[in-house]
Amino acid sequence: MNKKKCSILTFYHHSHANLKGTLRYNSFKFLFLSLYMIGFYCICLNNFLESESLEIVKNCNIYKRNLGEAEKESNGSQWKRNLKVKNEDVNKTKSNGNIKSNEQNVEENKHSINHDDKNINVENKSNNSISNINYNDMSKNLTEKELLDVLSSLKECPPTKDLGNIWTHTVRVAKEGLGDIKKDLKESIKNYLDNDYSDTTSCIKKKLVYATIWEENIARFNRTVEREQEKYTNDFFNLIKDESTLDDIRKFIYSFLEFFKILKEELYQDHQKELFLKIEKASEGEN
Repeated sequence: MNKKKCSILTFYHHSHANLKGTLRYNSFKFLFLSLYMIGFYCICLNNFLESESLEIVKNCNIYKRNLGEAEKESNGSQWKRNLKVKNEDVNKTKSNGNIKSNEQNVEENKHSINHDDKNINVENKSNNSISNINYNDMSKNLTEKELLDVLSSLKECPPTKDLGNIWTHTVRVAKEGLGDIKKDLKESIKNYLDNDYSDTTSCIKKKLVYATIWEENIARFNRTVEREQEKYTNDFFNLIKDESTLDDIRKFIYSFLEFFKILKEELYQDHQKELFLKIEKASEGEN
């Protein structure tokens, strides 16, 4: 009984041990298979992800390349358009610049030509005006400017006869304005001349007092002018007899013209003062 019971226990123990071993084996097998499946799944998933990643990267690269080519083409076209526009602007600017430059050059050349023509015309006109002055024509009086132009244009000393004619023109120029001075002097005593009276003490009947004062005054005026004119005329002809240089003759004529300008001013002031004094004295005698 005990032996049988022991056998049963032994069998049960072995069976339990075998079952336990089987369970352990199965558990290990299941665990191994699970790990294998998980590993396989991971590998497959990794390969799939890598494949997808490569595809994505490839597509991205293709997209980037296409986009880059499109941008490059677009930029290239835009650059070409910009370059074309820029070249057109540059060409237009150059064209406008060339046009303006040409216009400016034409205008400058035109101005230069006109200026040169003007200078030539002025010079020719001046030379012609000087060359056309015939100082030997005594029927026409020369102006002061014409006389000075003649003197400055002389290159050598003219003949004695020509110098005599030049001197005659010089005297005429120097005496210009004397008539106006006499007229002003007479105008200053016009009221007295208009209301003149006869000098009863004079042996000449109907001799007007103020008219006599005027005539005597203007006579002295004329004598002074004639005296100075004669003096300078003699000096001039003595100068040309001594075969003086052209510069000496010019200087003498210039000094004579300047002297007569001063003389005319002094004559006006002196004779006006003298007239007033004598008329004032005559007016007191009348009263």
